[in-house]
Amino acid sequence: MPLRDLPMLTSLRARPAGEKRFLLLVPLTGVVTAIAAVLVVRLLALVQKLFWGSGHELVAHALRLPALHRFLAPAIGGALVGLVILAWGSSLRGHGTAGIVEAVATRGGFLAIPRTLVKVGATILTVGSGGSLGREGPLVQVGAALGSLAGRRAHVTGNRLNILVGCGAAAGIAAAYNAPIGGAMFALEVILGNFALESFGPIVVASAVGTFLSRKLIGAYPAYTPPPHTTMASGWDLLHYLAMGLLIGIASALFVRGMRLGDAAFDRLPGPAWVKPLLGFALVGAVGVWFPQVFGNGYDTVNEVLHENAPLQLLLLLPILKLVATALTAGSGGAGGLFTPTLFVGSVLGSLYGHWCHAWFPAVTSTPGAYALVGMGAMIAGTTMAPLTAIMIIFELTGDYQILLPLMVVSTASIIASRLLRTESVYTGSLLRRGVRLGARREELVMDTLRVEDVMRASAAPVNELETVEAVVRRLLEEGRKELFVVGEDGRLRGAITLGDLSQHLRDPAAAKTLRARDVMYTDVPVLARDERLSEAIGRWSQVSRDRLPVVDGPDTRRFIGELSAGDIIFLYSQEVLHKEARLARFEHSRAGERPETTFVELPGEYVVAMVTLPASFTGMTLADLGARQRFGVNIIEVKRPLGGGRERRIIPDPGMDLIAGDQLILVGRPADIARLGDPARLAEIARSLTTPEGS
Repeated sequence: MPLRDLPMLTSLRARPAGEKRFLLLVPLTGVVTAIAAVLVVRLLALVQKLFWGSGHELVAHALRLPALHRFLAPAIGGALVGLVILAWGSSLRGHGTAGIVEAVATRGGFLAIPRTLVKVGATILTVGSGGSLGREGPLVQVGAALGSLAGRRAHVTGNRLNILVGCGAAAGIAAAYNAPIGGAMFALEVILGNFALESFGPIVVASAVGTFLSRKLIGAYPAYTPPPHTTMASGWDLLHYLAMGLLIGIASALFVRGMRLGDAAFDRLPGPAWVKPLLGFALVGAVGVWFPQVFGNGYDTVNEVLHENAPLQLLLLLPILKLVATALTAGSGGAGGLFTPTLFVGSVLGSLYGHWCHAWFPAVTSTPGAYALVGMGAMIAGTTMAPLTAIMIIFELTGDYQILLPLMVVSTASIIASRLLRTESVYTGSLLRRGVRLGARREELVMDTLRVEDVMRASAAPVNELETVEAVVRRLLEEGRKELFVVGEDGRLRGAITLGDLSQHLRDPAAAKTLRARDVMYTDVPVLARDERLSEAIGRWSQVSRDRLPVVDGPDTRRFIGELSAGDIIFLYSQEVLHKEARLARFEHSRAGERPETTFVELPGEYVVAMVTLPASFTGMTLADLGARQRFGVNIIEVKRPLGGGRERRIIPDPGMDLIAGDQLILVGRPADIARLGDPARLAEIARSLTTPEGS
């Protein structure tokens, strides 16, 4: 059989061009993320060597350096981070994962490359100088941003762009911890918040490609090197793991609370943002003068704990000291990952619990090193609310199937205990404080970020409460409606009238002429306010069986302004959450300092809204010269012109407007007609026809 006739290749050729581009971008995202990860890791090692004399074993070298060096190195790093903030013009504080989650949930996967690169630079300075954050932060950020950039350049939109962002994040985590399965789980659980089949396959592929390539370029470099441990000495271990999971769950909630307090403390501190890293990092240096174990990634300290080489007196102090150092680093403006500090604290707490139970029950419990390893998973589960990620990353560190059962027990117990004290993860908590609610399921965000006014329609003219029943019946029959809403003289909603409710009055024509709408209407109508979230509005339908509800301007004034139908919400859910074929075109326009206004317009079945980017070879012409409607049968409703630095200008089209290469045309039309307009060869042909004299 010829190669081209293989079923897989035949199926691939039959797929739409957009799907082919997406399938190509999935492994490509893994490749470019792995290359970027290698560059970041090597650059971080170089910066760390400049500060501490070694690119790997920071604590061992810091212990040999004088106390003044241990204090000044982080302080100088904080000053450099402050200069980066000053040059950039805004704070770069935080671990970045929350920003990726927000981009996926609210911005359709858009991540700006310039800010990402600046933040990566700040992270390298933070971690390299001894700041108490992790190197996984920049790897996840740069991977997600590269996935976003590749998707946007290839005109990938909708959920596929979000998936590419997840692919980059998965490859970044996989490269950071040499854990491809854990990286995939992180992207699915934390970044995307679902395990849909359309997401699962691409993310697994990208994570595997990223891990394979990073291993080839750097080597199989495990971040942690635990020795073989017997994690199940007896069945009694499970009871101890359960108890430890509950305790570490409480510690997880306290860890997140401590991070929030650190942010709040530096927010209240007077002075410009670029000065605060110097203070925060100097305080970290002061802690590190006596306890350099809090510096940097902490990989070497965790390995000491896993090998049971850390003294018990030090273990008693390290959880609090690491939390303080991490809160100071992140709160003052440092950038980096929280995943690694979380693993650090989990290992120490697990070791402490292991020391206690092994001292009292040596014959039936595992060693402190085994409890430290399982404690790492418990802490990750409790802080991120991502149990599968926690289980798979720790499992990949050991390759020991025996550890799966203890990990499942502690992860479940940790999440239960943590949720009793708080409902948000270390990532979603910061979003919630900014007013971004993700809900228990990420899909709920679509309905949470839209308001009733975004989807409502203009209703049929309401009935005045003084109109006669006879007039109301006539309108219902003429307009083919089952129901009309009733308003007073002041425009305030009074109630509703249905044709079924009027059946008894139709038997008495005289009464139908004298009775008024207010006499027969019913007032128990669930009412929606225009600024109400759709996630809240949907609950109104559970109160009554009806297909549409009235919308008022506010709960106090109750002036009737329109209606919302259950059918429109079903269409919206289908296209925005389930990513089915669009029936409603979504338009957004922003005003400075105000919430973006969103409008949904129902399209004919054969029409779509799409974007075409004019190629680099495009030679200038006006909109009138292009003749989109005359030549192609499509309408240009907006032009987006990139201005650099992630900014853009949105232009309402005018026939005399000059187009330039790179302009993005927002079009409404049939897919085939839009594809014809976007053909570079056809655009070049039009340009030639405009410059060629007639008759030549």
